[in-house]
Amino acid sequence: MKKFLISALLLVVFLTGCANRIDYNKQSINLSLGMGKQAVSSIMGPPRRTDVNEDRERWIYWNPVMVGFTAVDNEQLAGDRLVVTFKNGKVSKWGQQTLTDDLLEASQKNIQTMSAAIKNPASAK
Repeated sequence: MKKFLISALLLVVFLTGCANRIDYNKQSINLSLGMGKQAVSSIMGPPRRTDVNEDRERWIYWNPVMVGFTAVDNEQLAGDRLVVTFKNGKVSKWGQQTLTDDLLEASQKNIQTMSAAIKNPASAK
């Protein structure tokens, strides 16, 4: 009887941990380009983290990872991390955003800045 109660308790704890999970990749099917922040929030819920610069805003979503019976809330370990990118308050893209994507974005911005400086050297001063 004691083993049954312990097993039942562990099952309840495990199922409770999984009950609040949102499948962000499945939810992202309802997103579309040009959608506003309020519409995204109504579909995806509030973001877990935001990343903002002068060119764009990102909303980052993920679920905690279960390690044994412990929920570990770590964005880098999450297998379901999803990023929604806004430009001028509208969705411009969404999906898996990686460090490579961040480096590519920074490189493109540097190339644009250098290109503008070459075309108009007086404005670079």
